Amino acid sequence: MPTRFLAALLLLGVAAAAPSAQPTSTQAGLAELIEGVLEARAFDDAYWGVEIVNLDTGTTLFDRNGARRFIPASNMKLLTTAAALDALGPGFRYRTRLYADGDIQNGTLQGNLIVRGAGDPTFGGRYQDDDLTRVFRQWADSLRDAGVRRVRGLVVGDDDIFDNVHLGQGWQWDDLVWYYGSEVSGLQFGEGTIQVAVHGTSPGQPARIEADPNFGYARFVNRSTTTSGGGIREGYSRELSDNVFTVTASVPAGSIEREALSVVNPTEYFISTMVGVFEQRGIEVGGLVDVDEWGQRPRYETMRRMASHDSPPLAEIAAETNTSSNNVYAEHLLRTLGSYVYRGTDMPMGSAPAGYAAMEPFLERIGVDPESFRVADGSGLSALNRLTPHGVNKLLAGMYQHPDRVTREAFYDSLPVGGFTGTIRNRYRSGDARGNVRAKTGYISGARALSGYVTSAAGDRIAFSLLCNNYTVRTSRVNRAQDQIVELLADYQGR
Repeated sequence: MPTRFLAALLLLGVAAAAPSAQPTSTQAGLAELIEGVLEARAFDDAYWGVEIVNLDTGTTLFDRNGARRFIPASNMKLLTTAAALDALGPGFRYRTRLYADGDIQNGTLQGNLIVRGAGDPTFGGRYQDDDLTRVFRQWADSLRDAGVRRVRGLVVGDDDIFDNVHLGQGWQWDDLVWYYGSEVSGLQFGEGTIQVAVHGTSPGQPARIEADPNFGYARFVNRSTTTSGGGIREGYSRELSDNVFTVTASVPAGSIEREALSVVNPTEYFISTMVGVFEQRGIEVGGLVDVDEWGQRPRYETMRRMASHDSPPLAEIAAETNTSSNNVYAEHLLRTLGSYVYRGTDMPMGSAPAGYAAMEPFLERIGVDPESFRVADGSGLSALNRLTPHGVNKLLAGMYQHPDRVTREAFYDSLPVGGFTGTIRNRYRSGDARGNVRAKTGYISGARALSGYVTSAAGDRIAFSLLCNNYTVRTSRVNRAQDQIVELLADYQGR
């Protein structure tokens, strides 16, 4: 290779790495380096919104389109978790209750069992050592201890803590089979998914499909294949209104493809799984029904509580929401605000719009104009959401300065740590941002976001919001630009 050509390549390499390798102590110098990242030819057709604020001095260090609206993707979860922690407190827990509305005579409950949902998104295996049905078994044991061997009436699922709109506004139909497109319900089990394992058998033969739980709620059409080598190819589909999954995955012999697939009607899924467990434990049940089809309203004050289950505290739920970018948790938090906090009459209780209405006083208190946001869902899966970088930073500042220390720390601790946890564990493998930056990612097609906190070389806490829309390069290229900017902030020696 000619020497001059090699030298030119080396120069290009230095220039590409320069933004993350040139500490500066002046705001002008920092701005110049950030502009160099954003003006790369790769982003000729991209739309960047960037605002960077020193929270300890109040200085805005950089602003490009900070007041303009962008598709935020999962940066919406910052808004949802902050508002929930502020309104409900980090110690808030959901409580799901099981009631009986009749007497127990000779081993038979002469009435119905009613499950009163609280909107808990965690009911299932995540906080039960991955044992999906442990709580149902415990409830069955409580019934048996009370002398119940048969339920003469029905098992009723009461999901009315939320409205009956189970999807976010603007969600795309082809997301709905996957775990991240799970339906929302006031009575949720297993995060609205069924766990599927596709086992490679002998080459040329169909794979073997296992489902957990396996009580017949979902059915599978097996069009999978076992290959002699190579990688796993996913393949799952279902109609929008039923739980018949067609599996077309290709799996090498001896390998297993695991997937969490979303189910239709989480309420029915909850009660049908519970009934299946009860019957396994020797309790005969007459049938099951959603409370809306039951034909009467439960009068819980006249019933006997048979069992209950409490969720983890909201601090842990917010941490799972932000660290893993858990969509169904975020959607439940939004509707929880609409049920537990909203006191208006214009919106249906327990709805997503009521949830956003419940957020507005919080946003106004921390200096955010609610009109600057467009909220279509709580998770960011919808392309109809809009946030401004300035609004996001106001939110980050408001939580950084929150008057309640426990709430402040719960929000900060909920964010992934660069190089170590969650959605940014594989980023920031070296450099001063490693273990320093805490930030929420966001991604849907054409939108990549990163917003959070980093501590500068001068010891100041910096809030940043880096929103990129309409890009056509690989998302990894946008990641690299965002990471370069965060490294510049971590190395910034000025104030």
